[in-house]
Amino acid sequence: MHPIIQTFITGLLCLALLTGCGVTKPSRYYLLTPVEDHDAGVASTPVLGIGPVVFPAYLDRSEIVLRSGSNEINYASSHRWAEPLKTAFVHTLSENLSIMLPTDRTVIHPWPRSTQLDYQVIVNVTRFDAAADGMVILAAGWQLIRSADNTVIKSNKMSYTEAAGSTDYQAVVAAQSRAVEQLSQDIAATISRAETNADLPR
Repeated sequence: MHPIIQTFITGLLCLALLTGCGVTKPSRYYLLTPVEDHDAGVASTPVLGIGPVVFPAYLDRSEIVLRSGSNEINYASSHRWAEPLKTAFVHTLSENLSIMLPTDRTVIHPWPRSTQLDYQVIVNVTRFDAAADGMVILAAGWQLIRSADNTVIKSNKMSYTEAAGSTDYQAVVAAQSRAVEQLSQDIAATISRAETNADLPR
């Protein structure tokens, strides 16, 4: 074979190998999902303010987070949130509460100063990821405040766990949605008790 042709073919093979190595897997995008809606009759009247909600800095990125140890985390380059996780969390919490109570009057922080709230829900998330065994952990402190007199009705700090069954990302995200549902149930139950006590005769 002529040396020039041989050099040309070798160059093509190297280029093909380099191109193949440079191909990245297509990204997949995920969303948290709220609880299933159902017809619960007439909506209740409280106006709920959701937020502020604080998230840790390590979750402020598009990649889904998995822990590989107690002090090590991995970011999945091809498995990403379709919107910022904090945004998805706040919207899912708000929708869950509107379904569980039920109420069609929820507003997300920041709201206009003219908004008249009955209750405000403040949340501080310190962890929201999956461990190496696929166990999702949502650690969060939350407060329910009665806006009329700025009274803290309840202040709680909880850790919610949900088994994903594997480290498959679709299963992990589904388990994270269920963890947000657990948090929502606790907050909704507290609001319901506050509303019941408010209706009792003095």
